[in-house]
Amino acid sequence: MTQLVFGLTVGQITAYAAIANVLLALMLAIVTLYYASHAKRQADASKEQVDASNRQADAAIRTLDILLKEKEQQARLDLFSVKFQLRAATQLIDDWQERVNAETLDLPDVIEILPSSFSGTISNAERIDHLVAGYMSSALHFVAKAELDVRVLRDRFVSGQTGAVPMVGRSEETRVRLKEQAGKNLAVARAKIAEANARLEAATGATTSS
Repeated sequence: MTQLVFGLTVGQITAYAAIANVLLALMLAIVTLYYASHAKRQADASKEQVDASNRQADAAIRTLDILLKEKEQQARLDLFSVKFQLRAATQLIDDWQERVNAETLDLPDVIEILPSSFSGTISNAERIDHLVAGYMSSALHFVAKAELDVRVLRDRFVSGQTGAVPMVGRSEETRVRLKEQAGKNLAVARAKIAEANARLEAATGATTSS
């Protein structure tokens, strides 16, 4: 007599169990494939994120290189401009000191001891060193005072040359005083230029002319 379990023979139970195992294995395979596919998508997404991050990093490095090169170029331009202006200022102040100290004054209609570009170069000096810019600003201040003295001296000298009254007495004293004031202000301005040169050399290791 065939033994029955839950109305099924042993052979039927074995067959159903085998089918169940196959179905279970199939389900496990499907689940495994699903998770593997999901993991691959996540891996691909992570790889894309990494690639995007690498591209951003490369772009940032290139941008930084460009900025550094621009900064280096600006620094060289600033140094060249400041050196040029200090050298020119020294020569111009020396020329004007000779004019002011000369026995016979030969003064132009326009009194401008330093070129107008000198004041604009102070901002270049500021990017190099604050003290260099400070010395240049101080020199510009004393040059402005000297220019005022020279303008008054020129006006009085011209009137003394062309007017009917000769330049004697108080006028001569005023002339001497103005020449002395202009000379002192020019000397102080030149000293400030020399200090700016020395500070520039110390700050950058550049060789400058004073």
